[in-house]
Amino acid sequence: MNAAAIVRWSLAFVLAAILASCAPSGSATKGEGPASDPVMGDWQGHRVTSEGAVMPVAVQAIALGDRNYRFVVKTSYDVRGSLLSVDGKLDGDRLLVAQASGWSVKLDNGTIAGRTSENEAQTFELKRVVRLSPNLGARPPEGAIVLFDGTSLSGWERRDETQRAAPAGWKMMDGVMEVAPGTGNIVTKQKFTDFRLHLEFRTPFMPEARDQARGNSGVYLQGRYEVQVLDSYGLTGEDNECGGIYKVGAPRVNMCAPPGQWQSYDVLFRAPRFGADGKKANDALVTVFHNGVVIHGDLAVPGPTGGAVDNDVQLPGGILLQDHGNLVQYRNIWLVELRP
Repeated sequence: MNAAAIVRWSLAFVLAAILASCAPSGSATKGEGPASDPVMGDWQGHRVTSEGAVMPVAVQAIALGDRNYRFVVKTSYDVRGSLLSVDGKLDGDRLLVAQASGWSVKLDNGTIAGRTSENEAQTFELKRVVRLSPNLGARPPEGAIVLFDGTSLSGWERRDETQRAAPAGWKMMDGVMEVAPGTGNIVTKQKFTDFRLHLEFRTPFMPEARDQARGNSGVYLQGRYEVQVLDSYGLTGEDNECGGIYKVGAPRVNMCAPPGQWQSYDVLFRAPRFGADGKKANDALVTVFHNGVVIHGDLAVPGPTGGAVDNDVQLPGGILLQDHGNLVQYRNIWLVELRP
């Protein structure tokens, strides 16, 4: 890459970093937050040890169905690893911790409080918080190509070429597009090489579902390189979970928000480069901000990921959204083309 190209890409990265410069905010806007559930979601507070030491606690409560939950306990959000993970069931205003007798936990007016004699005796108190991406509602800059503004799917078509005479089969409602299971993937009619992409998505609340059956979709850059979309809230953050590049790279940190909450991806994509002899000189490079936090930085992707439209990596390609059978929603999708 020549010096001028390096400068242009550096500027693009800086612009994206400014756009996505901080972790999710603590303020909630009506309709932006997670699905309605008495326990599922983010909780934050403190614990006090028997010696009187006060320590911060961040908890992610994962809904498992039938009023069962998994509580992932951390010192703070947006870091890998956890202090512990415990399962519990909501019984009236009490949270019964599975397979443990040393816990007493109560849910009262938006506060979880209790004590435990397990390991180190301590009391704790947590308040519910809703942490929204700072990039929700980001407006396309001058010169951007608006791929979906909530009014029409006219810029999209079915991936299956034999069905392209029919309009894209996904649903539209209240400025949002939603997967219509069984209608297939959709892809932009326009094709691109290097670009900065912004989009927002929301996974459905499916507490009874597990693993890849829980809010599954995907965003394919050039129709070839997938950034996973999945309800993997509270999980470890693997390459087949939300934000992962399948079999290429796990996110640096799992930034997945609770189901039902709007999230953002801001992506810088640089297509693979080829020499005059037609041989590949450089892999595709992907930088991804998930909810305002870098989860991939100039990640080299050696080739198309599973489910790609083709292997013609020297050609431009569209933005493809995957129908994986779940009611995932998208909105506010725009793209800025970058000069090679």
